[in-house]
Amino acid sequence: MLCQNETGVISGSEIFFNTIDPQTARLFYYIGCCGHYYCEHGYQINRNYMDCMLLMQVEKGTMRLGYRGKEYTMQPGSLVLLDGTFPQQYSAMQYVEFYWLHLSGANSPDLCEHLTRMHGSILYDIADKPGVAETVRKLVSQFATGQAANDVEQSQLLYQILCGLMPQSAPKIADGTNPVQQAIQYIQDNLGGDLSLKRIAAEVHLSPPHLSRLFRAEQHRSPHEYIIEVRMNRAKHLLKTTTQPIKAIAMDVGYGSEASFIGAFTERIGISPRRFRELPLG
Repeated sequence: MLCQNETGVISGSEIFFNTIDPQTARLFYYIGCCGHYYCEHGYQINRNYMDCMLLMQVEKGTMRLGYRGKEYTMQPGSLVLLDGTFPQQYSAMQYVEFYWLHLSGANSPDLCEHLTRMHGSILYDIADKPGVAETVRKLVSQFATGQAANDVEQSQLLYQILCGLMPQSAPKIADGTNPVQQAIQYIQDNLGGDLSLKRIAAEVHLSPPHLSRLFRAEQHRSPHEYIIEVRMNRAKHLLKTTTQPIKAIAMDVGYGSEASFIGAFTERIGISPRRFRELPLG
């Protein structure tokens, strides 16, 4: 959903809302709303209270934040987690691009407070938490593409983010014990390479049929479907954030030719890569 009504929020920004039933709210972590914003100087929020946690991740630019009597400067690569029940003020000091999530559920206020005490701050460097940063982008991207995770998967991803912020935690996608997660890591690391089922299965020391069954059971889609999704998300990111030629993007995300990439992108997304680059996000 294109966001047009907030002062300082500029073209291409998006906001997404999530309808939650009472049982989900009682049992799981969940996103109430989220967004991907591009803002200019003049964007400012002064909020006394909201009944959720707020997570913001700055991709470009600089933001100023006031929270619980302290002032913070959020620069590219900064991630902040705060309890919305406390007043907060934040603003764009210049052009800024950031992702944000309103998250609630389970024991999220207690866990947020615990993280603040353990870390000694609400501010994190995503260079130290690459798995967290990628998961934040993934969650918002799922809403943007109309493929939001179901309640259980969304809760798992949010809990993964919160646990990944623990001091000394190493946010790993593959920990060596789960072949599906190892396969996912291999796919993400080799998007432009050989991603045949045979090759991926060999990397995780399973037969192709066995890996396919495990993958479907855990991810609710085939390895091939997952690869296409990752390629499309990476392509959309490159189209919106770089000036690379479409041919170069096609190679980067694993297509053998510009024509095959354009065909696959147009079929999957509904518009051509060139048109997607020209239009606001969504």
